[in-house]
Amino acid sequence: MRKVAERVAARDEPVDDVDNPNSDSYRYADTGHIAGSRKEEAAAQVISRAKKEGARVFASAIDWDEIEQNPREARELITKSNLFGAVDWAALRDGGMDPGAAFLVDRVYAAIGQEPSEESAQARKDYVTGLQTLRDRLEGCKTPSDVADVLDALREEYDGKMLTAEESEKYQALGAQSRALFDEEGALRGQIDQAYNAMINLRSEMYGVEREVDNRKRRGWAPKPDLDAKLAAFKQRLADADKEWGDAIQSTKPRREELESARRDIGVQREAIVLAAHVRNKLDNPLHRAWNLMGDRFVSVLRYRSSKGSDAFRNHLATAKVGKIDWSWIEKDVTRAPRVSKESARFQLKVADNFERVGGRTMVPQSTAELKEMFGLRDVQSGNWVLRDVASAKFHTEHSAAAFADLADLLGADDAHVALNGRLALAFGARGQGAKGWKDGAARAHYEPVQRVINLTKMGGGGALAHEWFHALDNMAKEAEGGGAAGREDFITERPDLLPPGDLRDAVVELRRAMFDGPHRITQTMQYTADDARLAQRNVGNSRFPNGVAKRIQDAGNVHDAVQAIDGMLGPKPGAKQSPRQKRMHADWRRIAIAHYGGNAEGGEISVRSGAPMSSFMLEAHKLDQGGTAYWRETHEMAARAFQSYVEDRLADQGRRNDYLSVYADNRYHVDPLTGMQWKPYPEGEERQRINAAFDRFVAALKKSDTLAKALAMLKAA
Repeated sequence: MRKVAERVAARDEPVDDVDNPNSDSYRYADTGHIAGSRKEEAAAQVISRAKKEGARVFASAIDWDEIEQNPREARELITKSNLFGAVDWAALRDGGMDPGAAFLVDRVYAAIGQEPSEESAQARKDYVTGLQTLRDRLEGCKTPSDVADVLDALREEYDGKMLTAEESEKYQALGAQSRALFDEEGALRGQIDQAYNAMINLRSEMYGVEREVDNRKRRGWAPKPDLDAKLAAFKQRLADADKEWGDAIQSTKPRREELESARRDIGVQREAIVLAAHVRNKLDNPLHRAWNLMGDRFVSVLRYRSSKGSDAFRNHLATAKVGKIDWSWIEKDVTRAPRVSKESARFQLKVADNFERVGGRTMVPQSTAELKEMFGLRDVQSGNWVLRDVASAKFHTEHSAAAFADLADLLGADDAHVALNGRLALAFGARGQGAKGWKDGAARAHYEPVQRVINLTKMGGGGALAHEWFHALDNMAKEAEGGGAAGREDFITERPDLLPPGDLRDAVVELRRAMFDGPHRITQTMQYTADDARLAQRNVGNSRFPNGVAKRIQDAGNVHDAVQAIDGMLGPKPGAKQSPRQKRMHADWRRIAIAHYGGNAEGGEISVRSGAPMSSFMLEAHKLDQGGTAYWRETHEMAARAFQSYVEDRLADQGRRNDYLSVYADNRYHVDPLTGMQWKPYPEGEERQRINAAFDRFVAALKKSDTLAKALAMLKAA
């Protein structure tokens, strides 16, 4: 009776929170977990039913509280095969998706990890969100370029570079402040430049009078008082102009220093915004977290533009963009990449995304204006990505300075001479253009001979500075040595005769020989007919007393030597023009020679090493051009690549390295991942040593002739 009374009394006490289903004290709460409950099965059935039907599973359709009751079962459920669903390729095709774009999307999907790379409830939820977002974005693409754009955006999110509206507004406002300060600083520098130009123009006028006075003295003529007075007046005016220039520098210096300091402070603030956003996104942004959970293969696809990215996907994209993919791939049981033949594969220079520097002076410009001042550049131009992305802009500015400094050290030149002190300009992603040798013709580093500017792009600038700088020197050396303006095609490596006779011209000729001379010949596929075979049999095979040409064919012993013998006897001679009859005779005997060694009475084709002997470097350049328009075998392009090799080797001799100045100038980095083909864009072995020695002599001749200093002096006098 006493226990019953106690129970009745207990019912009369306050119930507290025990009747609240959301309370920890809820009286009807599970006392423990028992796997396989009806609620849990219902949550799992949403996923299993979707998998059976080939439907996508959205994060909002999953009862996360239930499936996470058992993390091990949750891990089994949250996988790509359970959640991804079937892709309706037919609907996408009918909706206007290009087959190449569809293939690329399929390759991205194939790269996604089967499960999130991290084991946690939050990771599983983010993974599902990522799958959902990925399909929404990619299946809205129509062209291969659209797919590339989506991947670029995903890569930015993966890196955590997304700003909130408030951050973006503040970031842009600071940018506007910085530009206003820069404009004010530019106006002050304009005052200095105006005074400087006035002085230079006056000096140029005075030089004419000085030359006239000097000529009279050399010829022993009597002095002209009015001419001497004119020269004295010029000297006084020049002294006044020089003082005005100095006064302009000194009077504006305090304000210029204030402006530069203020701009540096703004740069620090903007960089802090980006850094804070990066840290926050790592914690708070579900898409940033999602892309980091998709596995290494997926990340490799995102980074396909870089050296550490997917070479296979990079080639898929190139193939898709030239229209080599049709819809037949979706009809195959096993999805395979369209095969690219060795004949159609296009070589692409490898791009680095990480740059190592060993040794060298410390050069850390705080702005592009400071970079310009360090090396006397004509100007530094910036594209939109520089204005938007402080981290990238800082990276390229600092690395360019270090690269120029290392190049100056290597050449034994002053910093201002390396940049030609105002003759050469530098641009960061402001002048994008397609370029042969670079993936899909995407904007890459290049030199513009008309504007005298090197453009370094966000994706392809690093590692190319030495290459493009040599183009600039190659193009401008003619002006420094021979005078007059160099045209856009005036490269001294193409035409040494642009230079006056002397050591520098001789060094360029020697460099050309080092690049071109060798025992190798181009292999050509040559055809012959049944008529050619009959002529070969009658004139060479059965002839007891063959004429001189036929005997040369017999004595050669193989088709290669036979064709070369014919070319030597009947081919064009240097400086001589062949008549139509001579051309026909040369061609006829060539066909007879290949038919004699071809061995097929019905005609056929045979591979022949023919043409002028050449270096391996030149032979490989012909292979890179694949019979098309000359690019890789153009002399100034070969010289620029050879200069890259020289820079890397000579820095290495000193225990130094600068990947931003030049990177991957070694053929071991250039194996085609799709075909296994070994491309060889750079010299190697004994030839590389010989070319490097020729560059040593070229650099010595540059110093002896003082070409760089002459370019500087010409600029100052202009």
